[in-house]
Parts: sequence; C-alpha cells; structure tokens
Amino acid sequence: MWGWKRKPTIDGFPEGFRVQRIGVTSAVNISHLSGREIANYFRERPGMANGLLIESQDKRYTPSTFISENGDGWFSVGWYSRKGGYECVKRFDNLADAATDYLLFSLGKSRWTTSESESR
Repeated sequence: MWGWKRKPTIDGFPEGFRVQRIGVTSAVNISHLSGREIANYFRERPGMANGLLIESQDKRYTPSTFISENGDGWFSVGWYSRKGGYECVKRFDNLADAATDYLLFSLGKSRWTTSESESR
C-alpha cells in the first residue's frame, strides 16, 4: 500500500490550500521578515501594499488568495474557490495589516493578526 498521507491543514488556511504566485517582487523580497516588520514596512511604503491590492484585483483564476477593499473602509483577506466560495476571511482596518496578511497567507507562511501589530 502507498504511504501517502494528507497534509494537515495549517490553522487559518483552507483545506487544499496551495502557495500562490506573488508578482510584486519587492514584497516577496521582504517575506522572510517577521509579520511585525512587514506591517511596519508597508506602513512606511503604502505604494507597495497598494501594489499587492491591485495585483489581487487582477487575478482571473481560482482557487486563490485575495485582498479586497470594502466600501466601508475595511480590507478583507482570504481564499476564494468556485467550489467553496469565500473561506478563511479576515478583516483589517488598514491596508498595511491587510497586505501583510495577504503576503504571508499567499506564501503559506502564516496569518497576520492585528493583535500582533498592536503589541509593537
């Protein structure tokens, strides 16, 4: 019999998650930093965080991670698939925190929480 086992689902990640391609190279280059350092980096360079938002809005495939700006000033980050719809959605009140979560989530590293950013 084959020794195949299903990978355990990482907390905060949907079943069947796979690492996503991020085209904003400068963001990928800082992905080795801690979540707090990435969030601070995006606060100092909002253009890079906005680049991730724009890249996500241009995605034309599923399943995939997403970041979106809601009309009420909030940002949502999560996973979308035709089969499961919207999953693992988190809301943030600023783009820097949302972009941090999107970057870490897309690369399969972790999920960012605002409590981490508040503990600065």
